[in-house]
Amino acid sequence: MQAGRLLLPNAPAMTPRERVLTAVAHEEPDRVPVGEWQYGPEIARPVLGDACLWLGGLARARALWDGRRDELVDQWKRGLVTLARHYQWDAVLVHLCLDPATPIAVPEPTGDGTWRTAEGHTLTHSEVTDRLFITKRADLPSEGPANSRPASTGEPPPDLQPTEGELEVVRHVVGELGQTHFLFAAALAGHPALSYSDASVSEVETWVRLYQDPDGFRDAHLAGLESPHLQMGVANVKREGLDGVAFGWDFGCTHGPFMSPALFRRCLQPVVAGWADLAHRHGLVMLLHSCGNNVPLMDMIVEAGVDVYQSIQTEMDIIALKQRYGKGITLWGGVPAGDLVLGTPEQVRREGREVLEACKAGGGYIYGTTHSVMPGAKHENYLAMLDAWRECAGY
Repeated sequence: MQAGRLLLPNAPAMTPRERVLTAVAHEEPDRVPVGEWQYGPEIARPVLGDACLWLGGLARARALWDGRRDELVDQWKRGLVTLARHYQWDAVLVHLCLDPATPIAVPEPTGDGTWRTAEGHTLTHSEVTDRLFITKRADLPSEGPANSRPASTGEPPPDLQPTEGELEVVRHVVGELGQTHFLFAAALAGHPALSYSDASVSEVETWVRLYQDPDGFRDAHLAGLESPHLQMGVANVKREGLDGVAFGWDFGCTHGPFMSPALFRRCLQPVVAGWADLAHRHGLVMLLHSCGNNVPLMDMIVEAGVDVYQSIQTEMDIIALKQRYGKGITLWGGVPAGDLVLGTPEQVRREGREVLEACKAGGGYIYGTTHSVMPGAKHENYLAMLDAWRECAGY
């Protein structure tokens, strides 16, 4: 595919960064901004060839196990910039990477797509999602799953500042795109290591503390707002020249939130509002990624001061959300992620046109998939989605 294929008929007057900031200000830019929060080799390989180790699950892990960190990071730096320019993404998410000196523990293969980690955990590769999961822990911590523990209020680690090596991808992308594109990241603090998703605990368990001790749950997370890790991390996002800071917290499933609206207002909204306030104090756009059918919570998410809400699943009806909240929050999404996997180009193109025409008025809208470009997505469907954007994104 030729790089110029995605150009709009008339060269836009705004830079991608100006376009996103205009939309977030609930004004109409020259065209609807576009971007993807998460994606994989399905749309990267047709552009980059095999130089996309950083987007693979098992391939990425094997590269790190084999001591090929520098090759992976070099692909990441060049590949992210190439994809952003090729697909004409306006908003680009960047991450910390592993420092060259970070030790990599190589797990022991145990056959049939499984490994044993140095801690004794069972590691399993999912061919469907191309992800590595801890499926059985050697000894589950007595305090419960990591993402259900209260935020630490003890002494912070002595050095939270990312190293030069850990900022390698961020600084390269800022150097290439920082003057033109809207760049954002999660809080830039701490020291990333090679880790794996933990499937040995269920989502239900992560919310047990909320129901057992609602006020304790709230107070622990509010204390986390003052942690040096978060404070430094958000300040670093600004220092490194990015435009927005991203937070992620899944509040529900396809059937609805994991908690009642009353419990959300009492225990979770204050935390989300604290994130927004921290971002705004640093002059940053606050972006929230939250999976689940969160329609019953949307009033409170808007009230909390979230600037951009992403992961708007099909159950939420983005067109109805735009009609109701169009002046209070910027919505990012539109094309059902599952239809990129199971649908046809004609179907995806039609859905893209419909959501663009319904959501673009008045700004406050960024075009993309409803959640992410999922494993198994067809490249021709993603191109059809962008064809709809070319046809209908202008004002």
